[in-house]
Amino acid sequence: MNTEGKFWSIVVIISFAALLFIAAEENGYSFMDIFSSEEKDDETNEKSEIIEEKDNETNENSEITNSSSDPDPISRDCLDHDGLARHDHAVLKIFINGEQELIPANIGIMTEICNQQGEEMHAVHTHDSSGRLHIESNEPIDIPIGVFFDIWGQHFDETGIFEYRVNSTHELVMTVGNNTVDSYDDYLLVNTSEVIEIRYQSRE
Repeated sequence: MNTEGKFWSIVVIISFAALLFIAAEENGYSFMDIFSSEEKDDETNEKSEIIEEKDNETNENSEITNSSSDPDPISRDCLDHDGLARHDHAVLKIFINGEQELIPANIGIMTEICNQQGEEMHAVHTHDSSGRLHIESNEPIDIPIGVFFDIWGQHFDETGIFEYRVNSTHELVMTVGNNTVDSYDDYLLVNTSEVIEIRYQSRE
């Protein structure tokens, strides 16, 4: 590039800078704000990406835990109805954020594990969608409610129920009749007319 060309290139650059300066002053900005605003935007974007990564990690950790992945051995027992040592009933109701969840019929009946003639039922099962649990065993043993959730293939313990987890905004409350219990999946099922309620709800 010759001397004249360099001269006019410098003139164009200076003129462009002057126009930016005038425009910035008219809009209440200093000349340096133009460049510093870009740096602030970059910092904001970086912070947003960090927060998003943390949220993704939290969601992934919440999905990992499932109590039914390590089932109680009782959940794999198949009943022989010719010699029952106990046959009790209880009613279970589950509420998620105020909405009652349907407990399906025939949970624990004719499954991959229990599917032989005369032995097609698990120790805890349902016959309808009323929430009435049938608790049966060939031995006089204690059966915790966690066995039912293991048979159902659903998560339930003090950390939460289904895919819902206890956190800073939500809690898990379990009651039997008018009494609050904190044994959760370890609560022993007995023959009772009192309703077992499990509520996942917002903290007050």
